[in-house]
Amino acid sequence: MSMRINRAGRVISAVMRKEAYKQGVPVHAMFELTPRCGFGCRMCYVHLAPERIQNVGRGRELTAREWLNLGRQAAENGVFSLCITGGDPIMHPDFPAIWRGLAQMGFRLILQTNAAFLTEEHLELFAAYPPDTVKITIYGASDATYERLCRVPNGFTRAMAGTYALRALDLPIQMVTTFVKQNWADRDRIAELMTREQLPWYYSTACYASLRGAQNEAASCALSESDIACVRKPEADQPTQTAHNSDRLPAEYCRGYRTEFMISWDGYMRFCSFLDEPHISVLDAPLMQCWEELLDFWSSLRWPKACESCEAAERCRRCLGMLACSSGGLGKVSPDFCRQFQKK
Repeated sequence: MSMRINRAGRVISAVMRKEAYKQGVPVHAMFELTPRCGFGCRMCYVHLAPERIQNVGRGRELTAREWLNLGRQAAENGVFSLCITGGDPIMHPDFPAIWRGLAQMGFRLILQTNAAFLTEEHLELFAAYPPDTVKITIYGASDATYERLCRVPNGFTRAMAGTYALRALDLPIQMVTTFVKQNWADRDRIAELMTREQLPWYYSTACYASLRGAQNEAASCALSESDIACVRKPEADQPTQTAHNSDRLPAEYCRGYRTEFMISWDGYMRFCSFLDEPHISVLDAPLMQCWEELLDFWSSLRWPKACESCEAAERCRRCLGMLACSSGGLGKVSPDFCRQFQKK
């Protein structure tokens, strides 16, 4: 029954998104509750140790009261589905109160977690207020791989225990993997595990330098083109790269353009979780005023001048977040980024 409800929800969401795009109304949002996480993944662009939080952005996480106020405004202005993420969102000190309050507002809630640090209290909370979907990161097929990549002992064992506990609640689960050099050798074993356990799974090789204060190791983690060329045939539902069209605005390559936003752990509305701008504070103005400002900023963006005459323009992966992370910020372009799309 839960799978049928989940599919119906996605259909409804797609219809709403199409109409919302025409009107420029947000129907989906991401609340990034915290940069805290029990893992220390080498490629993470968000994670901060608790003692470093005060040195980044606003210097503090939003409180439960602030998140619930934002939730009420979002619900009043059309947001239908809400992704709760981090870091690992369950690490927010007030997570139970935030989750319970948002669930009572009627959102289609999506939870993103590594599942390794779930407690009985969390499981009871999700039994009472079930998420529509739980997206669980799976970073390897052994504790050794987790220790190498996530820098935590028994990570695989704990993550799978959490996954099984959530599945026992009959919650729809989606497994997610980011492949980097430290877990690339596990790819077939992860695939076999997902097939054996009948867990839906998708993966990517997205690994970028952080613009947001996280001390990640993207340069030494990211897979090379020669590595990726050896990947097994992708799943049928993997997205394909959209062909470049010079008449399209950069914003039009963003899946959520005109229909969704994210709010960072320290209270700034943005269109992409990879970016550290714009600095639209949701604590200083009504949410919909912030949304209108975000739409104006988003629509005003243009490709860097260097892109206009680049010989690789037609082959370039059109993604503002990827380009910014690879080049040091919006409006910049790195020669190293361009070279990966130029003819050999």
